[in-house]
Amino acid sequence: MIWKICFAMAILFVLAGTVVYIICRKQGASRIQYLGAGVFLASVTMCFPVMYMQENAGIALAMCISHSIRMFVVDTGADDILSMLTRDMLGSMLLPYKMLAATLYLLAPIFTLGVVLQYFSNTFERLRLRLKKKHDLYIFSELNTRSLEIATDMWSCAKKAGRRLEIVFCCSDKKDGVNTDQEKSARKLNAVLLPEEIIHVRLNSQRRRVNYYIISEDDDANVDQTLKMIHDMTSGSAWYTKQRLCQRNVTLHCYATNAEAEILLDAKDKQDLKVVLVDEVRDAVYEQLYEYPLYMNQMKTGGAKQNTLTLLIVGGGKAGCEFLKAAVWSGQMISYKLNIHLFDLEGTNLQERLEEECPELLAEGGSYQICIHEGDVFSSIMQNELDALGQVDYCVSALGDDERSIRAAVWMRRHFCAKTGYTKPFICAYVQSLAKKMAVSELSENTRRKTSLSYGIVPFGCGGVYYGNESDAAFVLEYLGLGVQSHYFRLNRGSDAESRRYAVQNFYEKQGNRRSSIANGMHISTKLWEMGYGILRVPEKGEELECYRRCVKPVDFAEILSSLSETERAAYYNLEHERWMAYVRTEGWRLSSNGGRTLAEIRACYELYCEEFKNQNYLAKMHPALVPIDSDDPSVATLQQVDDMIVQVNREKGLGEYYPDYVQSDVELVDHIGEIVSGVWCGPEGMQIAGTLAKEGTCVICSLEDIHRYQEERKSC
Repeated sequence: MIWKICFAMAILFVLAGTVVYIICRKQGASRIQYLGAGVFLASVTMCFPVMYMQENAGIALAMCISHSIRMFVVDTGADDILSMLTRDMLGSMLLPYKMLAATLYLLAPIFTLGVVLQYFSNTFERLRLRLKKKHDLYIFSELNTRSLEIATDMWSCAKKAGRRLEIVFCCSDKKDGVNTDQEKSARKLNAVLLPEEIIHVRLNSQRRRVNYYIISEDDDANVDQTLKMIHDMTSGSAWYTKQRLCQRNVTLHCYATNAEAEILLDAKDKQDLKVVLVDEVRDAVYEQLYEYPLYMNQMKTGGAKQNTLTLLIVGGGKAGCEFLKAAVWSGQMISYKLNIHLFDLEGTNLQERLEEECPELLAEGGSYQICIHEGDVFSSIMQNELDALGQVDYCVSALGDDERSIRAAVWMRRHFCAKTGYTKPFICAYVQSLAKKMAVSELSENTRRKTSLSYGIVPFGCGGVYYGNESDAAFVLEYLGLGVQSHYFRLNRGSDAESRRYAVQNFYEKQGNRRSSIANGMHISTKLWEMGYGILRVPEKGEELECYRRCVKPVDFAEILSSLSETERAAYYNLEHERWMAYVRTEGWRLSSNGGRTLAEIRACYELYCEEFKNQNYLAKMHPALVPIDSDDPSVATLQQVDDMIVQVNREKGLGEYYPDYVQSDVELVDHIGEIVSGVWCGPEGMQIAGTLAKEGTCVICSLEDIHRYQEERKSC
């Protein structure tokens, strides 16, 4: 009887271990130890009747455990048990019992071998990492779809540019057995796969740049890990004090979208660390507006008359709202007034949420107008509202779901193709899937001439593209942002290294600083476009460089500015202030006032907090400079009046001399666009941006005709 009981229990232990392993695997965790535990308990149970024939139960159990351990370390053979089994004892159970024993003897050392191989595999990966002491590293906190997509794009772009970079994925065994395809893809990148968490990967960064990407699927966990890493890389940590860590060579990218993440990261003292809070949706929107600005299918009009540029956004989710906010400031122009129409199923709730987040964003007046419509874009009522809009210049489809966004984009293309008497608008769609994005870009119909007529729908939203150099977006946006920051710190060719270090430190100290400077830099392209010029990144080598030299003749911005009349220059100074006001309103700021816009009301509010903040109230998000440069309305204060008032209040309260210089700040930024774009602020040593050395002459200003000629000829290179 005992033989049958032990045989059944052994089978049950193996089955139980298998079931637990399968359940854990479906939940994304690899728990092969449960299989090993099942085999071990089955081995103990299988041996028990044999040992029980010679000893009492207690001693027999101890001998079974000892013998099972020897099975796992291959210190015994199957004959030790099989030779003691006879037909007299087991009868018909002899063959099944022998088969069970032989199977367990084979399985036990296999699990042992797996553990040993796993140990040596991890050791080998660590050895590979140590051998890459001179190579720049890109370390991802987790191997998942997003991190693999970004790493693949980085690898491809670096290979094309002839650069060498090394990629590391942490927590690579977190989903063993589930992410085998991802591991194979990572191996193609020659990536190092480490089992430990990213916070434990402490590498020497004295002679190389190390970029950490905290990119798990849990935003809160990403913020926690980033905060821990900042703590471990600053103050008196052993990593820092033993001079293995060079803060200037380290960048932390934290993937999180909640507002609390920015508050927490800004609160930490980062010293010389570069910390970037990554919002993939907002970054994708910025890239889209850099590559395809709102004015892309417009002609420069010039003159005093202001035309209307109409933007249509379908969907008021994260992507739709981010596009609306970015369009408000990037669409500030002299030649066009921006009208934005947003369609959403919950338009009323969306409007209330925007009014709460950005109190002055939807206010009437100014150089833009926002109208939010409620309803299903596919309904006949909404189609009638679309018809009533007249000319639409730029369309964005962002319904959250890829299929619905693509469907809406295709529907809009057909809708506007059927309308006569209007210019066909530019249409783009927010698509998260890389495969669907590629398919959308190839949408076309066959014509009677046996050619393909493209739908002309531009997909955006694939996170990996933003980090590569294919479109130059990541590099140029960071480059222009640092250029604006350097302008405010008065950097030039003769600035010393310490001044440059301080400017870069301030750029990454607060996420708002970096975001504001990048927005300012992006709008430089808009100002130049209205003048008939644009920004071009100079190729480094090869046929593209030869093509550039044939097609492009850089211009001196100082000469462009001097050719403008005083009235024209004043219009660009005013445009910069309008852009700034539009931007800070999208960030949730409002005028420092008790309700009205008179100078007296602004002063009364400013006096309440001037002893704590000399300019804007950071806690309440109130700014006194949210007034126009010029105003014919006596109930609206002007910018210079507010500037003078602040100087006066500080003197009267004995707070010292303080000159905001609001008007002068706008003038100086426009006047120094040439220096910002040319990169004189990089200094003789240059500055590292996104793994590329930026130096003077990296970007140039040239005519739109030269840019068009260069782009057309480059296609044939």
